[in-house]
Amino acid sequence: MPDTEEDVLRELMSRATADLSAPRSAAAQALRAQRQHQLRTRLLGVTGIAAAAGLAVGTLTIGSGGHPATGPGGPAGNAPQTAQLTAAQKTLYGLSAAAATTRRPSDRYVVLTEKSFDIEPGSGGPGSENGPKTSVIDTVTGGGVTYQDITVAGGNGDPQPPAVLDAAPGTSPTVAQLDAMPTGPAALRAFLLSQAKQQLNQANKLMLQKLNEEQQGQHGKKYPARPSAQPTDNDLVFEQAADLLWEPDLSPALRAAVYKVLAATPGVSVKSGVTDSTGRPAVEISRVDQVGKTDVETFENPRTGATLESAWREPTGEFLEDLYLSISYTSHIPANPYQG
Repeated sequence: MPDTEEDVLRELMSRATADLSAPRSAAAQALRAQRQHQLRTRLLGVTGIAAAAGLAVGTLTIGSGGHPATGPGGPAGNAPQTAQLTAAQKTLYGLSAAAATTRRPSDRYVVLTEKSFDIEPGSGGPGSENGPKTSVIDTVTGGGVTYQDITVAGGNGDPQPPAVLDAAPGTSPTVAQLDAMPTGPAALRAFLLSQAKQQLNQANKLMLQKLNEEQQGQHGKKYPARPSAQPTDNDLVFEQAADLLWEPDLSPALRAAVYKVLAATPGVSVKSGVTDSTGRPAVEISRVDQVGKTDVETFENPRTGATLESAWREPTGEFLEDLYLSISYTSHIPANPYQG
């Protein structure tokens, strides 16, 4: 994400307390909140990321700390170990194999119909259902358009969004950007971690800058940076991988590699034989991050490896989900399906 969006800045500032002592970990929470409501982020470049050999099905090569080994001998001075896959890892490798054999449509435009659901803590109600909305993404330019059904069931009176939103080129990743990403599991993990850290560092700097501007305006003193817990590497890799799986236009090789990255990430839970919120068969992949204790969940189609739904359960009781109702491909931009 080369540029932090304005809604990230607003979220960062909303998390600052009255005395401007927001913990630095608020940046990670703000980035997650932005992803929960937008999900699609622009990708950073992949220059300098070298591809590595894929992991063999049935065994997992790891070095110390649960990180994938970078080659046949592993990192210098760290001999890798070969361990039998757990049941969760076998399921993830099954999703990887399914994704690897699923054809990628060649049409220029991806048409996504989505719906979101939000239960706020202490609301005492059933929550709010937003959508559906239909996004048309130009996979060549990264631009597009979003058509919205602006009827909100159970809303709290917030201003209604416009019915049509234009997305400038570069808003979404292009096929070229996605195809430039490494498909070796070790290299892909390194890329995702680097990407997440750049985003987090940028958000931390912007939050501190905004807090300092506000503090100087009120008291003439500079706000001191206070150390606090930051997400672990595994936290960042898991959430970045889950976000990437949401992208509908990944190549079979890249989607397959993401599942191998998840198989090598400690703390990942997998449940087979479940359903998403519409009743479609799914595999649930989840992990609780170590700082915010948010349970990040993603539901995958067991036949294709495609994402059906993403959800977040906060320790405060807030629950959010984003659901794909349909994904299709076309050679032209369709008309607004919500016009009367």
